[in-house]
Amino acid sequence: MAAQKLKWTEKLGYGLGDSAFNFVWMTFIYFQVYFYTDVFGLSAAAVGSLLLLTRIWDTVNDPVMGAIADRTETRWGKFRPYLLFGAIPLGITATLALSTPDLSDSGKLIYAYATYFAVGMLFTAMNIPYASMMSVMTSDPKERASLATWRFAGAFVTGIVVLHFTMDLVGWLGGGDDALGFQRTMAVYSLILVLLMFATVALTKERIRPKAASHSHFIGDLTGIVRSRPFLILFAVAMFSLGYIAIRNAITMHYFKYVLFDEQGAKWFLVGGAIFCLIGALATPWLIRCFDKKYVYIAITIANAVLMALIYFCDGDDLTWIYVIHFASQLLSGPPAPIIFAMYADLVDYQEHKTGIRSSGLVFAGASFSQKMGWAIGGAATGFLLAAFGFEANIQQTESTRHGILMMFTLIPALLALLAAYAMSRYTLTEQRVAQIQSELSESPGSV
Repeated sequence: MAAQKLKWTEKLGYGLGDSAFNFVWMTFIYFQVYFYTDVFGLSAAAVGSLLLLTRIWDTVNDPVMGAIADRTETRWGKFRPYLLFGAIPLGITATLALSTPDLSDSGKLIYAYATYFAVGMLFTAMNIPYASMMSVMTSDPKERASLATWRFAGAFVTGIVVLHFTMDLVGWLGGGDDALGFQRTMAVYSLILVLLMFATVALTKERIRPKAASHSHFIGDLTGIVRSRPFLILFAVAMFSLGYIAIRNAITMHYFKYVLFDEQGAKWFLVGGAIFCLIGALATPWLIRCFDKKYVYIAITIANAVLMALIYFCDGDDLTWIYVIHFASQLLSGPPAPIIFAMYADLVDYQEHKTGIRSSGLVFAGASFSQKMGWAIGGAATGFLLAAFGFEANIQQTESTRHGILMMFTLIPALLALLAAYAMSRYTLTEQRVAQIQSELSESPGSV
């Protein structure tokens, strides 16, 4: 299991995969709640229930998909076939999910459940194999960290594109009809997704094969992972992280429209934030060469929590400070995701060393599960909190409602970020231990 150095073209190919995914993911993160409440016509409470139920169901599929991927063997590899054959169906269902059919209120709700359910299932079927590829492309921890950086750089570049162009495309392609505009915009994004995903399959290669003593029963594999203390800690970290990201991102459009009364200003706020997030992600390899991944994560997450909370105390007219603090916060938001996914790749080796079974798909299914739980709770909390604060779309909000939206953008995400930092402080798989595991695995026969 010699450590493999990867060409930049292969790293680029891997990064293009997450760039592709994020034409769906980023669009839904930033605009789904806004689309459902202000365009599609659902109530905030209905949106909360929709996001909670569909995303919780989506998380149930993750371990199953991970186990299926681990047991897949094709001439293209274990994981790449799912990207090759899933891209077109995902693009079609994502476009349908952001379409507004001429139905009754109950018919619309059923349609929203069905289409978003389908998006979640297809996203899971592709994203878990994609994430798992990191552990079979190379066994070098530094190369894996580099892959994670390329991956999230691709994601953030797409985020910049989505945040910059989405609302403009909605207006241009819809000709003043936002419902038609969202549908056509998602169709364009879906076409790009398919092309980029095909490029990922063409440019990447799976090298590492597990030992012959492959897998036990699914329940046995799953039990071995969920009993792992490092896994459980990373699970909590990812859940809290995605929770605060989901709430803050989903409420941004509402914050600008109803608190700052500057709906158009949200575009540059989001685009600028995404650019700074990309810069932060690109700095990740340097940070983890100089410092332990665990302590980098804790320090920048605590600092980010402080910055998010500071915006609460800014006057709504002081846009300069709001922008400056937000951009600094987004700069610190860049490194955590690559750091966590590099840790999950290390965890694959830890589990193989401990149990003799290399369950890449199942480990990364756990990563996806924790993220989606955070995403489910955060997304649902956005809808439920809006309803609790008395929000009604497209009207002037009461002072208490505006204050509630402000808290959802600042103090509530800050609290969840602090919980993520605390959870990471309990992480026990040190850099020295990972290096020892890598050395012992490299001396073990049967891995290539």
